[in-house]
Amino acid sequence: MSLTLTLTAVALATLVVISYLIIIWWLDRYEREPLSMVILTFLWGAIGGTTLGCAFSLFLSGAASVFATEQLNAMLSTVVFAPLTEEFTKALIFLPLLFTRHIDNETDGLIYGAATGLGFATVENLLYFANAAQDGAAAFFLTVVLRTLFTALIHCISSATFGMAIGWVRHRPHALHTLGILCAGFALAVFNHALWNGIAYLSDLQATAQSRAVLLFINITLAATASLVMFLLTQLSLNREHKLIAHHLHQEALEFATIPAHHATIIPFWRRRRKTDWLPPHVPRDRYIHTTTLLAFRRHQLELARGKNHDQYLHDIYQFRQTIHQLLHGSPPHKS
Repeated sequence: MSLTLTLTAVALATLVVISYLIIIWWLDRYEREPLSMVILTFLWGAIGGTTLGCAFSLFLSGAASVFATEQLNAMLSTVVFAPLTEEFTKALIFLPLLFTRHIDNETDGLIYGAATGLGFATVENLLYFANAAQDGAAAFFLTVVLRTLFTALIHCISSATFGMAIGWVRHRPHALHTLGILCAGFALAVFNHALWNGIAYLSDLQATAQSRAVLLFINITLAATASLVMFLLTQLSLNREHKLIAHHLHQEALEFATIPAHHATIIPFWRRRRKTDWLPPHVPRDRYIHTTTLLAFRRHQLELARGKNHDQYLHDIYQFRQTIHQLLHGSPPHKS
């Protein structure tokens, strides 16, 4: 197998994984996250997530070797330790993210979760590709296809699931409810990851090609089903965003005249707002849409907030209204 062919396959596989990231980022059509933040999250998964994940997994495996047989330890490392530690270390990026204003809801959590998962998968894939290159062309290209089309998606979906849970509780102050949602999100992420790893592990133990093919088919079906479920969850989350934006902008137009009433029937609709004939020429469309969307999100978060956050959201809402007035009329509103 030529070096040129190997490097080409690896490069194409990496580009496919990165294209997953771009598509997922693009899907967040109502209020896209800063691409720089998404890239940094991807890099955390690629560097921090893989380094810490491997270190923690090796530590647990070493501890388990004291009481477990070699075969049992191999199974635990694949099915238990790796999913637990990798989902935990990938999600550590949310600790600094939660101190920013970039996570408004579960859709944002999904985007950042998917980004860190794909970053992890990119580096892990390269390690597997390097090992498979020593086993011949057939084994190498099978590894490239499976890990690019399916394993990378499992990492993406698992991390995105936990990310959605984090995004859901981000602005909800109820401690017990928050803990329950976070535990459920993490458990689902680990379970999805462990199920894929477990079937792959069983496949490696099979002596016949027929048995391995059946397990491979099951794993591919699992990845396809998980991808479909994640797509549907994404669409449900986006539909919820649409309704939230429409409701709160209608209220802003009706109660405060922050925006013209007909804008409240355009901004929540992705296709309608792409047109250019509904805004005066002097109004920067992208900034106006971005600010009004954030205003709708802050109004929703204000409904959920308690304590100090309540005052912060009120301050944000006031600032957004000031900015919107300035964008529409060229100056901030006069104080009464």
